[in-house]
Amino acid sequence: ELKAAIGKFINVNPDDVILGNSATYGIHLFANGIPLLSGDEVLVMQNDFPVDILPWLGLEEKGVRVRQIKPKGYVLQPEEISSNITKATKVICLAHVHTFTGHVIDIEKIGEICRKNKIIFIVNFSQSAGTMPIDLGRLPIDGMTTAGFKWLCGPYGTGFCWMTPQLRERINYNQNFWVNVLSSKDMGGTGDLVLPRATNAIKYDVFGTANFFNYCPLTASVEYLSAIGIHKIYRHNSDLVDKIISGLDAEKYVLISPQEEQKRSMLVVFSHRDKSKNEPIFQKLLTEGVYLAFWKGNLRASAHIYTTDGDIARFLQAINSFQ
Repeated sequence: ELKAAIGKFINVNPDDVILGNSATYGIHLFANGIPLLSGDEVLVMQNDFPVDILPWLGLEEKGVRVRQIKPKGYVLQPEEISSNITKATKVICLAHVHTFTGHVIDIEKIGEICRKNKIIFIVNFSQSAGTMPIDLGRLPIDGMTTAGFKWLCGPYGTGFCWMTPQLRERINYNQNFWVNVLSSKDMGGTGDLVLPRATNAIKYDVFGTANFFNYCPLTASVEYLSAIGIHKIYRHNSDLVDKIISGLDAEKYVLISPQEEQKRSMLVVFSHRDKSKNEPIFQKLLTEGVYLAFWKGNLRASAHIYTTDGDIARFLQAINSFQ
């Protein structure tokens, strides 16, 4: 039921969905399973969230080169990807939405560049899945991963990933869990076990997928979001982001996230013009029951389906009262 709900939500075959426990599980599956050799190259973005970088760095011991490309702006643009590709580049891994600035990458253009150069393109959707339409049936990517406990509103210990059947056939990852790969006939035998030649996605579901305490509420959450409609959710959230951006006192605060709707996410990152005041502001708001994130010395607000106009008004009154 969970795979069916996810398949409908992101427009993929449910049989190709892999159940994990975080976004990190998916990145490790790709990093450890894609047959990269000494001299091969992986491109990531400098200052991306560590989830998208650390698993690949573990491959450097086997001679894989991991290049952390510094963007000219906040996130890598398609032309920056093109100029950094070499004959050795085999994989590019990026986040759809940059955690620290709220900027959105152009996955369609970057994906087209990857397809043209026969490069595997992996995308982390943890900061966008559940807030905006994602149609993997038409996006030129080879694999994705996401946490289930952010915008998808599921519990901790949940997440999922997906890859094209073509990429899955290339994965060489030794994972064989009895629940995933053995049939009832296999379980009924008493002789030597024979490892089934399973190539379907269920082989890579994280160990312990019978964790119904976590997966039942994630199923309910994904079905709930689908019932509301992702386009309606996007419009609601985007309207609230409009109110945050327009309501911040421009004499006190500098916006780091983009203003243009087509370039922004539901993360609004900003800073007091005196950056030293950001942490005291963050701590003071906590005591008032107003919860922001504090990353890289900046403040980050976000709005989702459960956030109201009244919540935004209360936040703006609190944040603008600081000198």
